[in-house]
Amino acid sequence: MVVESGVEWGEVAQNPTHNMSPSPDTAQKAPVFSGEFRPLLDAKKRLTIPARWRSDAFGNLFIIKSLTRGCLVAMPLAVLNEIGNNAGAQAPSVEAHQAFKDHFFASAVDCPVDSQGRMVLSDDQCRFARIEKEKEVVLAGSGAKFDIWTPEAWQERKEAVTPTYTTILKSLGL
Repeated sequence: MVVESGVEWGEVAQNPTHNMSPSPDTAQKAPVFSGEFRPLLDAKKRLTIPARWRSDAFGNLFIIKSLTRGCLVAMPLAVLNEIGNNAGAQAPSVEAHQAFKDHFFASAVDCPVDSQGRMVLSDDQCRFARIEKEKEVVLAGSGAKFDIWTPEAWQERKEAVTPTYTTILKSLGL
C-alpha cells in the first residue's frame, strides 16, 4: 500500500524513524471502529467498549459533543490531534483555525478506559446526548472514531442519511 509520500506502508512500519506519520486510519495498531453495538450504561454511568474495538494503541479516549448531530463522538488522542490540525484546511483564516482549535480542544473530555474496557460518561455528556443510566446506548463505528447515541436518536439518524448512503453505495457499484 502506498501512503502520501509514495513510500510503501511496509517501509514506514519497518522504519520508525521515517519522518512521515501515517494517519490513524492507516496505522497498523490503530483500531478501526466498525459495526454497531448496544451496551447498557450502568448505574455508575460506565460504558463498556466492545472487545474488538479495544487496543493498546489508543490508551484513553477523548469525547466531544457533536453539536450538529446531537451525539457524543469518542476518539483516540491521535485522531483528536489530526482533526484539530486538519481543521485549518476548512478555516477561512489562521485566526478562524485557532478559534476552532481553542473551542475543540477545550471541549474534548479525556475519558480513561479501565482494564475491563469501560469508560465513564459525565453528567454533562449524558444530558447533552439524552443518555440515561441503566438504559441501552448505541455505539456506532465511524472508522477512526465512534459515536454514542440513544437508540431512538440513532434510528432517526440512520433514516435521515439512508438516501445519501444509498446513492453513494450505488455510485460505488455496491
